[in-house]
Order: sequence, then C-alpha cells, then structure tokens
Amino acid sequence: MKRRVRICGKKWLNTEIFTLRIRLPGISPKPGQFFQVRVAETLDPFLNRPISIASYEKDTLLLVIKVVGRGTALLSRKTVDDEVTLIGPFGTGVQPKKKNSLLIAGGIGVAPMYFLAQRLYKRKTPFTFVYGAKTAAGLVLKEGIRKHATESVFVTEQGRNKTTAVDALRTLDAREYSVAYACGPRAMLRSLQKMDLGIPVYAFCEDFLGCGCGLCLGCAILYRGQYKRICEDGPVFELSGINFDA
Repeated sequence: MKRRVRICGKKWLNTEIFTLRIRLPGISPKPGQFFQVRVAETLDPFLNRPISIASYEKDTLLLVIKVVGRGTALLSRKTVDDEVTLIGPFGTGVQPKKKNSLLIAGGIGVAPMYFLAQRLYKRKTPFTFVYGAKTAAGLVLKEGIRKHATESVFVTEQGRNKTTAVDALRTLDAREYSVAYACGPRAMLRSLQKMDLGIPVYAFCEDFLGCGCGLCLGCAILYRGQYKRICEDGPVFELSGINFDA
C-alpha cells in the first residue's frame, strides 16, 4: 500500500543516526517487516530506501535511519510536518515465540530487534538483548532496551573493553534460551552461524532491496538449496539454512 504521510517527530540519536515518527493508523506490522521510503518526489534518486520498522505503538510508526549515502542523507533533511511517501509494509516478519529468547543486534540492525523486544516485553516473555556497535556513540535506543529486556549487554569494538556482539555471547549460557533472533552486518551473521549456539537462530537479513516486492531479484539469497528473495520471502530466515557463499 502506498501512502503519503506527515512526519510528526524527528530526533538525532548521534551524528549519523536519526529517527522519524509517523502517524500511520490501520496497519498491523510484525517485527522484521519494512517500508520502502520515497526519498524525493522526483526520479532522482530513482530507487526507494528500505527502512525496517523499529516500533509501532498507538498508531505511530518509528523509523531508525542511518545516513550511509545520498538517499538517506536527503531523508535526514526532512523535518517535522514534511511529507514522505511510504510503500508497504513489505516482508513476512516474524511472530515471536513465547519462550526465553536471545536477541542479538549489530549496528543499525538494532532497529528491527528493538521492535521485537517491545513485542516480547508486552507478551511477558523473558529475553536477553545483546547489542554491539563500533563505538559507544553508535549504541542507540539503550534506554528503551534496558526498559524492555530482562537482561541487556552492550559492547563496542573500540574503547577499553573491545569486543563484538558475537564474542559477548561467549559469556552467556545458550542452554538457558530456547530461541535466538539476530540482525546486523553479514559478517556478524556469518560469525554467529559458525559459532553454533545449539538453539534455533532466526536471522533478520539486510541487503540491497531494489523494488522491495520481489520483482527485481536483487536480494536473492540461497536458503536450504533454493534461492529466496529477502524482501518477499523473508527477511527472516533460520540462520542454519543460509548459504552466505552462494
């Protein structure tokens, strides 16, 4: 569904990451789903930008966006009361299991994990949230994570105690959990796959999403011997079934 909507809130979380709040009644999104955001009303840039849903409460959508190129830089110039075009939501998302859960986020992959954390909290499901970023400034949404998570672990690749989100898992006993969910750079997901936690891990995959609706095949991934489209068939897949080398 395509909608022209008005921005009702904007906040910079650091020098690279900002949030947009948009009132959008009448949807029932699941964690993992995303919107295609039209950057401008002209054909330049031509492609929309896929942005994960970070929260949906009281008919209000929260998008967490990192400036990584021209398109997201243009979005960052939007202000309250400006209008943007949203298409979606796309993706199948995930219905979280009511079991002791482990959430793993790397970098801007925190956005869909934050939405999942809110859903688990509302269902009174215990979970641990492990979140890593390059720097302390890169750790965003910490207050909300601490509020919702049974336990939270924050780590950085720079600073006094250098480590990654995957390495931080070694301090936990995976046998305490029934299921894990992860979103972050492909390198993080590869490392997590090699680690083998011994429990099902559902990966929220991020990639180049041209059309967002399965037509361009730009986001194909080999999953259990068959090519799947991240935008249409995912973006959530069981990590053990993904072939990152295809």
